[in-house]
Amino acid sequence: METTHLIYQAWCNTPKVIQKTKDSKGNEITRELQFLDPLTDKNMKETNGKCFMCGHDMECGVPVKKAIKNTFTDWNRMKNITGTHICPACYFCIATNTNKVALRSFSHVAADKLYIPNRIELRDFILHPPEPPFVIDLAVSQKKHICFKGDVQYSRDIFHVQFEEMPVLVERKSFSELLKLIEHFLYGFTKTEISTGEYQTPRILKFGIEAWEAFEEKVKPHRGTPLLDVVMFVAQKVEEEEKLKCYMDSELKITPLPAPPLSSTQSTVAATKREGRPASICGDKLNDSQEQVQSERLQLELF
Repeated sequence: METTHLIYQAWCNTPKVIQKTKDSKGNEITRELQFLDPLTDKNMKETNGKCFMCGHDMECGVPVKKAIKNTFTDWNRMKNITGTHICPACYFCIATNTNKVALRSFSHVAADKLYIPNRIELRDFILHPPEPPFVIDLAVSQKKHICFKGDVQYSRDIFHVQFEEMPVLVERKSFSELLKLIEHFLYGFTKTEISTGEYQTPRILKFGIEAWEAFEEKVKPHRGTPLLDVVMFVAQKVEEEEKLKCYMDSELKITPLPAPPLSSTQSTVAATKREGRPASICGDKLNDSQEQVQSERLQLELF
C-alpha cells in the first residue's frame, strides 16, 4: 500500500481531525482541522490513466499543472513521470485549502484514523504504535511534502518513522531506553547542549560531575545519529529531582552526593574570597569550596 493511500483512507475514516496545541500565549487549546476534500476540488476531472505520483490506476484526478506549483522539487520521486493527473489520495496529501491548511504543516500518524498529535502525543505513538499498517511522519520544518517519501509500516516493534525527509529506523525497546536517558538528562541541561556535546560549565557543576560523566558516556555513542534527532524531537524533560535520583540509582548505578550545607565557616570563606584573600587555611593546606574543586577538576578533564 502507498503511504498517501493509507493517509487518505485514514482521513476518510475520521469524522473530525482534532489537534491539541497551544495558542500564542501558551494556553492549551483544542481545534478541528479542516483539510481539503479532493473530490470537491473544482479541478478534479474524470480520467482513466495512472497517477503521476503513485502510479496507481485512477478514475479521476487533478491535472499535474493544477496540483503542483513551480517550486516543487521532488520530480525524481514521482512513480509515473509521464502521467498527466494526480489521484485523489495523493492530491489530498499535497493540497492546501482556502484557509491555508495543509497536511505538510503537521506531524501526523495514519492508521485506522488520521491523527495530528502534538509532541507529547507523538512520543506516545512511537512508544506504543497503532496496529499495522500505519505511518508516522514528523514534520520538523512544517514546510516540506513528506507524505510520499516514506513507507507503510507493518511491525510495532521495529519500524521506520519519517523524520522530515529521512526515514529513521526505530527499534522500540532501544528507543525507549534512549528516550528515558535523555529525558532525565534534560533535568540539568538543554536539548542543544546534549545534541552538540557543548555544555556550560556552571550547569555541569550544579548537576554534579560524576552524574554528568555517567549520562554523557551513555549519550556520546548516539550523538549525530538520526535516532537521537527523533528522540530530541519528542523528549519531555523530567521535572522532579526524586525521579532523577531514582533513575541514576537504578539505571546508572550512581548515587549523587548531596551538596554540603552552607556552614558559618563556609560563609566566612565566601566573604574572605570576595575580599581577595585566601579561602581558609587548615594547617598548611588551602581548603577550597567544593564548587571550586569541582571546577578545577572539570577544567583538567576538558583540557
